Amino acid sequence: MPGSIELLSQPERKRLRGLGLAAAFLVMLVIVSLFFWSSRLNGIRSEAVRLTAELEKISSQNEKARQEFQGWQETRKDLEELETGAFYQGADGLEAFRQDLKSLFQQSGLAMPPINYQYDESGKKQFNRMAASFAVRLSYPVLKKFLYRVETWPRILVLEQINFQKIDNATGALDLRITLSGYYHEKTQ
Repeated sequence: MPGSIELLSQPERKRLRGLGLAAAFLVMLVIVSLFFWSSRLNGIRSEAVRLTAELEKISSQNEKARQEFQGWQETRKDLEELETGAFYQGADGLEAFRQDLKSLFQQSGLAMPPINYQYDESGKKQFNRMAASFAVRLSYPVLKKFLYRVETWPRILVLEQINFQKIDNATGALDLRITLSGYYHEKTQ
């Protein structure tokens, strides 16, 4: 090779040297740009990892909010079912309360005693109280059966008061004064 350079003229040697320098410069430029792009790609990769983590965080928050919303929707449905099924409705609710008491006594095996009704009607409330107070004579097992029926009744009945008037030691009979309450719902528009 050293002999081939001597065959070239001086201007050709200058051009060849210039081309060599230009090629070396281009190789250096490619190497420097590869380092630059490599660091730039690492920055973009780390930014993509950060954004992916942020997206996962937002997705989990979105899923949590969606589940919470579904929970509130189910709660709303439960409240609507409770309102229509567990409470007495409007003016018909008073008669339904009386019929429920009658059924309660029949299912417990008791005769229907005289009942004093009290109605708490306040125009400002959506839920109003109806109370039934009665005296009854029964045995302890029948009392347990009656209380079980009250607890498992489909509508909300609250046992507000039990007064033990007299306990017969010989027969075990209980003379009680019981107050049961139910609630009726007045829809306001």
